[in-house]
Amino acid sequence: MRFNSRDLTLMTLLGCLSALTTLTTNMIPAPLPGLYGAISIPLGTILVFTARALVDKPGAATFTQLVSGVVSTILPGGPPIPWLIIPVWTLGGIVVDLASLSLDFSESIMASLLVGLIYGVPGDLLLYYAFRVILGWFMPPVFFLYGFLLIHSLLGGIGGLLSPSIIKRLRPLLS
Repeated sequence: MRFNSRDLTLMTLLGCLSALTTLTTNMIPAPLPGLYGAISIPLGTILVFTARALVDKPGAATFTQLVSGVVSTILPGGPPIPWLIIPVWTLGGIVVDLASLSLDFSESIMASLLVGLIYGVPGDLLLYYAFRVILGWFMPPVFFLYGFLLIHSLLGGIGGLLSPSIIKRLRPLLS
């Protein structure tokens, strides 16, 4: 199946909004670095799930995440390691697309929760590898697992819990 102009417009718009959630919440003064993720990760999850559900074609989540990664690296105030964000976020889109082949997470809260919990894991593992091998930053595995991977998974799960009700409300408007 090919994407038509409506699909491309919707995926691009949602990908841009996802990038903007990261950039705009990154400016919130927070006592801990990365605390903006408490807002941007659930919103980004909702947006990529919405794109996949409304376009309903293989590759929709991957394209949306690719757009989000590219836009976030171009705009000022983007991620600290821009060249890593595009593959990390695109991996998340691939997981969402693969999960949608067997699960209808646009209707099921449990399926949406499950996909929300796991879709960021491959990208986080790539980040850990890059931090350690390419950049030479050592992060103890326990800190990574509990302080990074667990938090990202929980935040993605929150977005997953909220996604079906949002998709249900948006589907009639965008049909």
